[in-house]
Amino acid sequence: MSGASPQTSAIVGVNKELKAYESAVIQVKYRDVSGTNTDSDVLTLSNLKIDLSSGYDEQILTGSVKFTMGSDQYIDRSGTLYRAVDPATNSGIASGLIRYGTGGCEIEGWTPDTDNSVQLKSLTTTTDLPPVNKICFRTPMIPIRVQSLTVVATSLEYGQLTLTADEYGKIETSRAHGSVNYENGLVNIDFYTKTEISAANRAEIEAQDWYDVLLEYDDAGKTYINVPVWIDASAVRYNAVAYTYIPLDADVIGLSATRLPLDGRVPIFRVGGTGIVSASKSQVLLSAVAGQIYALDDQRIAWCELEDALGAKVSFDMYTVDYDYGKITLNGDFALGNMTAPLTAKYRYQDMGLIRDVQINGQLTFTKPLTHNYDAENTIVGSALIIDDMQARYTRKFVQQSWNSIWSDEATGSAISANYNDSIYPIQVTNQGAIQERWAIVFTDATNFRCIGEYSGQIGTGTINTDFFPLNPITNAPYFLIKKEGWG
Repeated sequence: MSGASPQTSAIVGVNKELKAYESAVIQVKYRDVSGTNTDSDVLTLSNLKIDLSSGYDEQILTGSVKFTMGSDQYIDRSGTLYRAVDPATNSGIASGLIRYGTGGCEIEGWTPDTDNSVQLKSLTTTTDLPPVNKICFRTPMIPIRVQSLTVVATSLEYGQLTLTADEYGKIETSRAHGSVNYENGLVNIDFYTKTEISAANRAEIEAQDWYDVLLEYDDAGKTYINVPVWIDASAVRYNAVAYTYIPLDADVIGLSATRLPLDGRVPIFRVGGTGIVSASKSQVLLSAVAGQIYALDDQRIAWCELEDALGAKVSFDMYTVDYDYGKITLNGDFALGNMTAPLTAKYRYQDMGLIRDVQINGQLTFTKPLTHNYDAENTIVGSALIIDDMQARYTRKFVQQSWNSIWSDEATGSAISANYNDSIYPIQVTNQGAIQERWAIVFTDATNFRCIGEYSGQIGTGTINTDFFPLNPITNAPYFLIKKEGWG
């Protein structure tokens, strides 16, 4: 028996007139039940769509869905369907999504060559949980590490939405728009899709319960409206990394930390303060000829030095720099020697001025315009602390009867009456010769003494009958000067 169905197009109707008792032959073709043929076909599908709440207009509660299809059991987690969940680790295979608002499921993964019938095991719906299209919350710990915030929301129509914030705290997708303040942990997210209103969809949009004509707006000559994306507020969760700072030790930083911020950072830009805008650049010299003048790309530079191709610095006495006109002149006796060509000039130019305005977004306004051209790649902005001329000084002079080679900032042992009169004849120090050091004048007899430094060791001997001024061998200037008159 053939498995093909009769071709009705080949049947031709014929009208024939029969008389009574005239014989006629009628042919009938039939197929009995036992001979019924079956056929099958293999289909390749990208996903399967089912409706778990067909006939009901209720919202499905997150985490309440469980059904089987073939040999797989599916459960929902925040809008994502999982199968083959391991009871020990609670991990499974993401295999589709569920829309809690409509009950529709799109299954993308299943075990092949199995029955495709669906058996619903559990499902809970509600009418008392209104969806929202905006969330706002604050993290319990602050500040948040930049780009560490991830928000997972479950939409009623589009399934799970995973949102991340960029380095500026901005959250921007086609369905979610918001921001996070990394300093105070405040998160605001609006859920909507920007939709153009046309003649084809206006009636559908105006029929929605949420529609209001005031929600329409113009952009680039077209009319738009933000169509809400409804989410389940009870299913929103987030993950973030926050900083915890160790309290500052006042002894370590040298000042009271009571009024310092938790992270130890303080504002360096203030209205009326001094700011410096500077750019650092480098320029390769095409040659290295003695006596040659090389012009830099910029003028009125603040600093410049030469390096060879390997990064070795060229001695400053081998060239001169005209900072006003941005020119470098190699000395007449210049020679590369052990240096490797080509030479590179590294220089910096800058502008300094008073700050007129400081914005929280980092924008600074100066009281005068900048006099150089700056680009973002090579430019930095800093603050400057204007101070008077710094002068070397000495502190904590004291006398004691004997010295046991132990360094201290105050006298130990018995007090003595002998002393050096530094109120009338102060010890003289200069910026050129003085160093950071503790000194000891140790008398060997009534008039002679040795001078010992904590790190420098013994640097000389002296007598109370002459001025004592040991020389700093690096600067060829005295470390200090002790006047003979001060001994009395």
